Amino acid sequence: MTIIEAALEKTKALRGGRPESRSAPDPRGSETSEHTRVAMQPPSQRTAPPGTQIQPQRVEFDPYMARENRLLLGGATAEDRIAISAYGMLRTRILHRARSAGWQSIGVTSAAPQDGKSLTSVNLALSLAREKNNCVFLLDLDMRNPSVCHTLGITPPLELREFFENRIDTPENVFMSIGVDNLLIAGNVIPTEHSAELLASTRLEELLAFIKQMTSQPLILIDLPPVVSPADTLVVAPRIDAFVLVASQGVTPRAELQKAGELLSEYPIAGFVLNRQVGGSKSYDYGYGGGSERG
Repeated sequence: MTIIEAALEKTKALRGGRPESRSAPDPRGSETSEHTRVAMQPPSQRTAPPGTQIQPQRVEFDPYMARENRLLLGGATAEDRIAISAYGMLRTRILHRARSAGWQSIGVTSAAPQDGKSLTSVNLALSLAREKNNCVFLLDLDMRNPSVCHTLGITPPLELREFFENRIDTPENVFMSIGVDNLLIAGNVIPTEHSAELLASTRLEELLAFIKQMTSQPLILIDLPPVVSPADTLVVAPRIDAFVLVASQGVTPRAELQKAGELLSEYPIAGFVLNRQVGGSKSYDYGYGGGSERG
C-alpha cells in the first residue's frame, strides 16, 4: 500500500467507512518566445488528429527545455526507462478504469505544491496518446500557476483563459498540437487571480461539451491546482469523472496528504503517482497505484 492509499484509507476510517458517492509565471509578450515557432496556418491547412473535427494550430516545443524538464518525448535515455515503465502501467490502469466506468475527464491534482503535478500531467498525456485508441486533450486549468506550456517551452497563440474570460466565443482556436499524434493541448502562460470565479462559470461545461461533440472517444486530462490550495480544484471536482492524485516522497507533508485524501474522498480516484528525486540528481523514480472505485 502506498502512502497515498494509506492516507485515503485513514480518511475513510475517520468518516466511519462511508462509501464514496458521486453523481453521474512569465507574462506573454507581444513576440513569440525564441524557443517557440508557431505555424499559423489557415484552418483548412491544419491537420486534425484522427477521430476529431478540431483543427489545432501547430506549435514547435523546445526540445532542450523538454529534456531539462524531464519530459518523456523522443530520444529517451536509459535513465528514463523506470519512468516510462511506471507511466505505462499507470496508463493501462487508468484506461481500464476509464473504459469500465465510462470516464472521459480526469483531473490531475496533488497534495501540495512542488509535487511534480504538471510534469506528471504532461508525461501521462504523452503516454496516453501513444495508446492510439483515444484522442487525448491536455487542459491546463491551474490558472493561478499555469505550468504546462512553460514545461513544454511553448507559447500558445491563444490562451485557454481567454475563452473563460469571454474574450473569444468558441474554444476551437485554443487547441495546439506539438506534433505528437493523438494529443491536443490548451493552456496558459499568464496567471490570473480570478481563477475560481472563471472555473465556476458555465464555460467549463461548454468546453467539455465542445470537445465531446467534436471528438469521438476523447480522453480529457486536466491539470489542476493542489487540492489543499484555494478552492479551484473543488470547484471543478463535481463536473469531472475522476482524479489522479500526485505526491512526492520526502517532500509532501503527511498532514497535507491526509487533508487531500479527506477532500477527495467523495470522488473516484483513477490512480496515484508517487514522485521522488534520487540523490538530488536529474535522475527520477516513480511509483504508481490503483484507485478507488465509485461506490
